[in-house]
Amino acid sequence: MAICGNFNYWTALVEKKRFIAELQENEKFVSSFLVKAKTLGNTRSGNPFLRIRLGDHTGETEGRIWERALEFDQDFSVNDVVRVHARVERYQGKLQLNISDIERLDPEEVDPTLFLPTGPQDVNELWQQFEDLAKQVKNQHLQRLLQGFLSDRSFVEQMKQAPAAKSMHHAYLGGLLEHTVSVTRLLDRICDHYPRLDRDLLLTAAILHDIGKLEEFSYQLHLDYTDAGRLLGHVVLGVQRVRDKIDKLEGFPPTLSLTLQHLIISHHGEYEFGAPKRPKTLEAFALHYADNLDAKMNHLTRLLDNEKESPSHWTPFQQVYDRFVFKGTGEGQEVADIQADNSKDEPEPENYSFLDMLDSSAKGEEH
Repeated sequence: MAICGNFNYWTALVEKKRFIAELQENEKFVSSFLVKAKTLGNTRSGNPFLRIRLGDHTGETEGRIWERALEFDQDFSVNDVVRVHARVERYQGKLQLNISDIERLDPEEVDPTLFLPTGPQDVNELWQQFEDLAKQVKNQHLQRLLQGFLSDRSFVEQMKQAPAAKSMHHAYLGGLLEHTVSVTRLLDRICDHYPRLDRDLLLTAAILHDIGKLEEFSYQLHLDYTDAGRLLGHVVLGVQRVRDKIDKLEGFPPTLSLTLQHLIISHHGEYEFGAPKRPKTLEAFALHYADNLDAKMNHLTRLLDNEKESPSHWTPFQQVYDRFVFKGTGEGQEVADIQADNSKDEPEPENYSFLDMLDSSAKGEEH
């Protein structure tokens, strides 16, 4: 494709790699991004345009192609890496890209680490916390089981890299380790408050509850499901992995094995949320709610962070929660009307409680 605009100006920018988090309003730039989504639409006057969501390891942004949209639409697909020539503009309080030219890049020439999102915490520090939490388990059978995983170099490397989800929560490299440490620390505190809980069993289950995600997701250039992830899911994959380890441990108590597997297989809580069995022990209930809470807090926190630039006190309507989310009224923040395309009557349930929120997990293939 021929580059639109001043050729010499754009050519001078080609070598300046720009990340999404660095972009400034009115800036012209050339850089490469991963295509997260694209939609072909029409303006009010009937002219075609492309709406594109672009990402790299620092974040995501929206882009628009107003000229030659039909032509460009044939040149790239979702999950391609593209080089864009664009200007940063502000629209409805948010930065977005006005793209004048776009071209698909050869995947062999792309560094995947530039485009996969990464977590906010250092993975080596998280791993140290992971090991420290595992050492708290005193039951000799459960400790042997955990050491069987921690001594596996492949397991260690996978845990440091794997995401916890494709899009909902902790959907970035290292996200699984961050989520696992957070859930385990939360349950360690819950055990202090509810001393009847079996701490060793609960901590072990928390550490292992999502290890099926090591096989559920691929993350070479973009986050996606593996065949095993789609056909079986991480709950089944995780139980299989734990059972295989237990079978190699001589003298592991059958009842302990059964209750541990129950915690893992029931941690999604309800059948409609992907749980083959619902929680039936104190520890299983505790694991389910701690897992659900941590997932929602991570998703909501990132949602609010992504909406910082919008002047509205509210996020757009969130289908997964079936409601708008209040952002607060920061000092100097102006009230902005929620746009018509986001408006929707929101039925508020009577007698709504915090537990209702915990039970309203995301529907679909991921928790």
